[in-house]
Amino acid sequence: MLRLTENVMVLGNGNFNYFVVGQKEGVLIECGTSAGVSIFAQQWAELKNKPDIKYILVMHSHFDHACGLPMLKDLFPAAQVVASQATQKILSLDKLKPVLQRADAFVTEAYAKEQLLSAIPGPLEIEQVKVDFTLDEGDSITVDDSLKLEIIEAPGHSPCSLAAYLPGEQVMFISDAGGYQAPNGLMSPVFFQDYDLYLDTIKKLRQYPTVVLGVGHGEVPVGADQVQQFYTLGLEAAEEAFALIKKKLNGGQSDESITAELYDTYIKGAMSYYPRDLMMGSVYQLVKNVKSRL
Repeated sequence: MLRLTENVMVLGNGNFNYFVVGQKEGVLIECGTSAGVSIFAQQWAELKNKPDIKYILVMHSHFDHACGLPMLKDLFPAAQVVASQATQKILSLDKLKPVLQRADAFVTEAYAKEQLLSAIPGPLEIEQVKVDFTLDEGDSITVDDSLKLEIIEAPGHSPCSLAAYLPGEQVMFISDAGGYQAPNGLMSPVFFQDYDLYLDTIKKLRQYPTVVLGVGHGEVPVGADQVQQFYTLGLEAAEEAFALIKKKLNGGQSDESITAELYDTYIKGAMSYYPRDLMMGSVYQLVKNVKSRL
């Protein structure tokens, strides 16, 4: 556990971050996977003077941001699960449920193999991966009578992505909206939905005064300079990837070959624990999004 501000702390193992906002009443931001929640739960049990979690905020519908919900609901049975309307709709799709189960189990197995878990979680209770109510741009969540989280739509990584801003302490929670910076410093662009929307979202979010950036994975940038550096790296990584993919496509290289090369380049750190075929499909979206603009 690391306290980032008076009212914000981060838990998790660095591969995935869980943010708690509030001291008496709280919001848990990010849900992760079953394996991630196993680590979070152990840390939570060791905490003293922890808040009563009133809300669990799902930042978007990707498996590594939603599959921890059943275990979190066990930990916080009175908490309400909130997300975007698009996330609620996507997570209710029956055809998606086997994909979520397989990916979550894969991560658990990978964590167990690397001895990152003290206890192995049971199978994902897929019917518990659901949203209680939705929020849109301009809505807010209030806890502790005065702490207000402002909800911001953050498309580009996915059509269902949200960001959340805590103005009183200048903390912005962006999940994957700005990219993923691996432990080696490499910034992976993740414009899986749309390239232009992705850039627009980063540019919009960086306008908010921010001293802590709540990223879904990796080291949490602290300090205004570090926050702006992260945003700059995110923009540069996306622009460089676009130029590289465009060059390869114009040179006649196949989509499949480019996707394989990008996978080897960008799927590092936390993402290396994910199913290869799932991530190959995600990386292909980068190629597809560039190709649509040629």
